[in-house]
Amino acid sequence: MKTGSMVMVKASFLVVVFSMGVLAPAIAQNGQNRKPRKKLKELLMMADSLRLQLRQSADRGRMLQWGDSLLMAELGKSKMSEKKKQRFMKHYAKIQRRLSLYDRQLFRGDSLLAANYYKIKYDTTYISRPNARWTIKLRGNLSGADLETTAKTDGTETHTKVMADCRGTLSMAVAYRGLGLGLAVNPAKLAGKNQDYEFNLNSYSNRYGFDVVYLSSKTFHGHQEMGGSEIDIHKGEISQKALNLNFYYAFNYRKFSFPAAFSQSYIQKRSAGSWMVGASFDGSKTKVKGMTIRLNELALGAGYGYNLVPSSHLLFHLSALPTITVYSHDYTKMRAEAEEGSSDTEIPTVRNSMKYHFPSAIITGRGAAVYSWRNKFAGATAVYNFSVAGDEDHLQVKRNKWRVRMFFGFRF
Repeated sequence: MKTGSMVMVKASFLVVVFSMGVLAPAIAQNGQNRKPRKKLKELLMMADSLRLQLRQSADRGRMLQWGDSLLMAELGKSKMSEKKKQRFMKHYAKIQRRLSLYDRQLFRGDSLLAANYYKIKYDTTYISRPNARWTIKLRGNLSGADLETTAKTDGTETHTKVMADCRGTLSMAVAYRGLGLGLAVNPAKLAGKNQDYEFNLNSYSNRYGFDVVYLSSKTFHGHQEMGGSEIDIHKGEISQKALNLNFYYAFNYRKFSFPAAFSQSYIQKRSAGSWMVGASFDGSKTKVKGMTIRLNELALGAGYGYNLVPSSHLLFHLSALPTITVYSHDYTKMRAEAEEGSSDTEIPTVRNSMKYHFPSAIITGRGAAVYSWRNKFAGATAVYNFSVAGDEDHLQVKRNKWRVRMFFGFRF
């Protein structure tokens, strides 16, 4: 090795050693002076302490004034002059009088809600209410839909199968004494990547409940088979607006709880099941290649649901409610062939009623898994709807709609 290279290596080594000798104590001293970061466990304990203070204040009818002790403690630590502190307390006394008035009104309303909330209409051996006022849930939702049609014309069978883009939303729900309100956001729709629209409204009680789902979609895509050939169907060629309603009534509502699995407003303590009766409605308007398919189906039926409680922390739910169509108003509208010289506004439409084929049905299935510990819970739910209408010898339409929801929540 050359002499110059040896000198450079030695110089570099000396610089590194000198740096470690000088900087290391400084770094160590800086580390000693720096305040240690609070661990996650400490932050959770602080949040739990605030939760208990809020609950104790609400029990005393001081829900809006629960932060008084914290404010006074912080005021005592502050470096404000005594004159400023007195001025602040004089102004805060006026605010306290107003908060006290509102607290009395809230306490009266809370007493009425609590009386209804804890009103026992069930077997307490199997079902109970959570001992908390507030429930907060964070949810992630994923939903989808697909459509399948089979048509026969002049001995030629055409089979079409398409599906819409999946829709994912993030939502937060807040409930007080069983009364809840939620807000959902679709990131893909906000970014302009998905123009589909879906609205869900659900209400579950031990005795009865319902689901309302409205879907407007232009993202159906798939393929069509006709006479041995296959044609691709791209987004925008098929559009659909659909409304699905289903209602249930549970006979064994004193021991079996739907909301324990789906809204967590009850707690299922022991395994129980129930027979159910229900009604379903499926209405849709589908447009494809100059043809419109209108479906209006009303169905009645019966099913069964079961809540399995293998331990005090776990709950599994499974139910099925098949219904048979008792009324249908299904038809297709198609433009007739245009005559020479006629404009689009003069082209008539031909309407054909779809033939009813037994058994035309609407089936609703539900499933859930919930794990709870202390004042927290987490899990997932799923709702599936299947409907079939029409006659496969002429025109038959099958619709599938599903939704999966994952959630985490806590009560206080």
